[in-house]
Amino acid sequence: MTGWKISHSILRQAVWRYGLAVVSVAVALAVALLFGRGFDVRGALFLTAVAVTAWFGGMGPGLASLLLSLLSLGCFFQPLVPYVEIVGIRVSYRALALTFFASLALIVCWLSASRRRAEEALRESEERWRNLTEALPQLVWGAGPDGGCDYFSTQWTTYTGIPERELLGWAWMETLHPDDRGPTRQFWTDSVTGRQPYDVEYRIRRSDGTYGWFKTRGTPIRDRDGRIVKWFGTCTDITDRKRAEQVLKEHEAELRQARDLLEIKVMERTKELRRSEAYLEEAQRLSRTGSFGWRVSSGEIYWSEETFRIFEYGPETTPALELVLQRTHPEDRARVQQVIDRASRDGMDFDVEHRLLMPDGSVKHVQVVGHLLETGQPGKAELVGAITDTTERKRAEAALRQTEAYLEEAQRLTHTGSWAWNVARRENVHWSQEQYRLFGLDPRSDSPSFETAHRRIHPEDRATFNEAVERAIRERSDFEVDFRTVLPDGSTKYLRSVGHPVFSATGELVEFVGTGMDVTEKRQTEKERERLRQVQADLAHINRATTIGELTASLAHEINQPIAAAVTDARTCLRWLAREQPDIAEARETAARMVKAVTRASDIISRLRQLFKKGAPQTNLVEVSEVIQEMVVLLRSEASRYSVSIQTELSANSPRVMADRVQLQQVLMNLMLNGIEAMHDTKSGGQLTIRSLMGEDGQLLISISDTGLGLPAEQADQIFNAFFSTKAQGTGMGLSISRSIVESHGGRLWATSNSERGATFNFTLPAAEARE
Repeated sequence: MTGWKISHSILRQAVWRYGLAVVSVAVALAVALLFGRGFDVRGALFLTAVAVTAWFGGMGPGLASLLLSLLSLGCFFQPLVPYVEIVGIRVSYRALALTFFASLALIVCWLSASRRRAEEALRESEERWRNLTEALPQLVWGAGPDGGCDYFSTQWTTYTGIPERELLGWAWMETLHPDDRGPTRQFWTDSVTGRQPYDVEYRIRRSDGTYGWFKTRGTPIRDRDGRIVKWFGTCTDITDRKRAEQVLKEHEAELRQARDLLEIKVMERTKELRRSEAYLEEAQRLSRTGSFGWRVSSGEIYWSEETFRIFEYGPETTPALELVLQRTHPEDRARVQQVIDRASRDGMDFDVEHRLLMPDGSVKHVQVVGHLLETGQPGKAELVGAITDTTERKRAEAALRQTEAYLEEAQRLTHTGSWAWNVARRENVHWSQEQYRLFGLDPRSDSPSFETAHRRIHPEDRATFNEAVERAIRERSDFEVDFRTVLPDGSTKYLRSVGHPVFSATGELVEFVGTGMDVTEKRQTEKERERLRQVQADLAHINRATTIGELTASLAHEINQPIAAAVTDARTCLRWLAREQPDIAEARETAARMVKAVTRASDIISRLRQLFKKGAPQTNLVEVSEVIQEMVVLLRSEASRYSVSIQTELSANSPRVMADRVQLQQVLMNLMLNGIEAMHDTKSGGQLTIRSLMGEDGQLLISISDTGLGLPAEQADQIFNAFFSTKAQGTGMGLSISRSIVESHGGRLWATSNSERGATFNFTLPAAEARE
């Protein structure tokens, strides 16, 4: 049955093929007969029939078509000429034409059949290739020589969800990831231009919108001349590989990060260890403390670098007990040997101080501490320890003891003690030796308790002392209090205690530290100074009284003048009032003059009372120009007795000064009277000039110049000495008192000779603004 089906199919195909030959020749014959019977023109039609038959039917039908064409040409068409002559030989034109046609038709038949077979073979090959590509898991594509794609496998269209027609040419680029389009286009263009294989990785958009990675390879197909006629390639899905690579990269990154982190940790730990070693080494160097280890069983000893430096051995030296004993001071060697023997025999800790005698003859003090380490193995005990160079500490302790001795001696000489007092316990926690002496206590037997010291305070001063201390505790501030102490022999001392609060880290008041000072001599000195000030004030008062006594006649005249004027004005006023018609206006004017005269006399008496008044100095702001004018009025009569005129040249803007007005009046009166008396012996009288001006140093300068006999140069400084006088009846106290008064006000008093006649006394007073 199967064989029959095959034979029937072959028979049907043969009928179709040979029938094509008959039909094609018949069509050619019909057309030839229709358009003409010329042999030479109609041959092309039969060649076409042969070619068509051979193309579609094959070689056999083509030959059949050739034979039918020869019969048609021989039977139905007449040649143009019966014969032709070729090289002198007559040949039948029909035979020649049919031969030529047969040859040409045979060639056309063979070419058509061959081309047909080739194309069919190519189609079969392409079909097989398509079938093969459809069976491959990769996405297969094809492209022309110019790079434009003309084929995409079903896998391509299925994966992308895009029909093949929309992918042809360069449109397939739109399916790539936006980041891959540019590089892929450039790489594909370079491959096509350079005619080199194409190998690239890019991402293709899947139908669901996600992207997958593909490895794409393209190979050019070349003809025999080496020209590219086709590009074929495949796209292999490497998404899983990429993911695996990504996971691998992430793992590698994690491992690399872990490794880096581990390396960093190791480096940091190493650095920390090195830094710790460096810190330890530096700490040992700074503290001059070395470390050592001693394995007792083997005698092996380890020294740190500082230990080598302490013993002054080089680091290349092997540590040994003999080296230790070699450096030990001879006087301490036996004791150190005993400590070493006991430690090695009994395995006991030790702490010993001894000296080292160095090669240069210097001596070091060291403290060695050893501790036994249990290793858990019998007979394997180890001693570790530290050796500290205490030479500087020993020197510092000696220096401290010396300083304490100096301080104790200084406190004894200055009668100043030091103390510390705990606030919470209300107890003294420190008293210096001098503090004991200030309270009349023995530091060897007496307790420095607060109650003991408090009982020595004078009963009248205990309340003051207690109030100062309690206020300092309450206000957390410094305090200073003066009080008396009663010593066992009944004598009294004046003490001054100064305290300063000390706070804890939390701000809590912990204690007071301070000093106690014996101010008994200072109090006695102040009393003596006060007594001297009082004596000086008494002398100044006596000097003023004596000076005013000498001016009695002048002052009486100065007072009598306004009184006499007042009496005259009073009588005149009575006469004006005694008239039948009293002249009130004249009486009022006369009464006004009388009041003015009485006021003038009252002012003179008031100034005299101030000068006679005895009292403590009172400092106030004083206008020096007013005081000068007052003294000019007071001494005008005395100057007139000796034909002396008084002139004033006072600065209009002179500042005020801080001074005692009465003492300033006394200085001016002494200096002005001295100037007037210096001009007693001049026949033509003289002139006394008082000037005031502001100096450059912020002090007010007052000068009193006379035109008398002048001042010898050798007496310029002597005249200010107490009890020195150039006058036979003088006491020698006036200028001395004046200088002391000026200097007590912060000024200076001196005398100079004038270039022509007389002398000038100058004194300065600091302006109130300058003092402020």
